[in-house]
Amino acid sequence: MPKPPQAPDRFPSQEHNGTLIEVISHYGYCIPDKGPSPASRMLYAARDQKGERHWRGSKSEIASLIDRNFSVPPLAPSGI
Repeated sequence: MPKPPQAPDRFPSQEHNGTLIEVISHYGYCIPDKGPSPASRMLYAARDQKGERHWRGSKSEIASLIDRNFSVPPLAPSGI
């Protein structure tokens, strides 16, 4: 049976254009009984003006999102 997940490590917050960026190292959702543990990954989060948290995988991605005022392009039509 898998073990419970390891708590993420939290790093000091950063700031970009007046918006606070939270930085965590996430270890996955469970630790398997056998085999290697999942590799950790860095995640960056920022809150928009409505308080919604946005997560990205790199600091440059979250900084770009902040620069675009948290506007994300619409999903491309599937063409089906």
